[in-house]
Amino acid sequence: MLTGRGSREVDMEALEAGAADYLVKGLIDPPALERSIRHALERTQSARALQESEERHRSMFEHLPVGLYRAAPDGTFLDANPALIRILGFPDRESLARNYSSELFVHPDDRERFWTLLERYGVVRGFESSLSRLDGASIRVRNTARLHRDDKGEVLYLEGALEDVTEEKSAGENVQEGEARFRAVFQASRSGIALVDLEGFLLEVNPAFAEMFSSRGRSLEGLSLVELLDKSDQAPFLRELGDLARGEGDRLEAERRFVGEDGHMFWARTSATLIRDQDGKPGHLLVILEAGD
Repeated sequence: MLTGRGSREVDMEALEAGAADYLVKGLIDPPALERSIRHALERTQSARALQESEERHRSMFEHLPVGLYRAAPDGTFLDANPALIRILGFPDRESLARNYSSELFVHPDDRERFWTLLERYGVVRGFESSLSRLDGASIRVRNTARLHRDDKGEVLYLEGALEDVTEEKSAGENVQEGEARFRAVFQASRSGIALVDLEGFLLEVNPAFAEMFSSRGRSLEGLSLVELLDKSDQAPFLRELGDLARGEGDRLEAERRFVGEDGHMFWARTSATLIRDQDGKPGHLLVILEAGD
């Protein structure tokens, strides 16, 4: 900007008008002109870089699958990304803004614990609680949040990320229920059941399995399953067990001769099933013995 006089008032007016600098008529020389041009270019580059950074962050904010939010101290939503709006079941950002985040907690105790932790530490990571969607359905969420304060320590706003872990929790509960059912069957079954590692050593046996071998009881655990077989059956069983452990089959069944602690021999229908891990690799064996009459 060109001005006929130079003063602080002119400087401030020029900046407020959007000028990068001003030059006083009659006082323009090459160094002053070079300085003004350089100042203008640097300011433009800084403004462009800031705008591009804000656009990148806004794009991430809008497209991340995790629910992101900013809320005022009274719980009013100041901003929310589409993922959060979808998680909470609202049609748009405006309708969510008419609700208070603190009123979404299904259990008031969760809200109190959440704010107690925030006020004490300033940040909460992985806080799990139940929230109520717009349609009244309850969902399980994992919340990570941080308080932002001014120089006087007053809370300006709350910023956080929300994950819907309802299905994860449901799957975990189903696994626990499945394990509980297996444990009940394992303990009560009249068939001998043993968990065996891939090398053939007994990891755990149920009461019926221990009873088949008389007073050995829990001392069976840690022994090799092959040691309990009659010598004539040991070699073929080892080969078949090795095939299972390598994943070359999933199950084998055969009549086998076993030897009890007192030396008596008995026949048992033996089934060995390969249990694979989450990656599909051989994990351990489930062996079931059904003794003949």
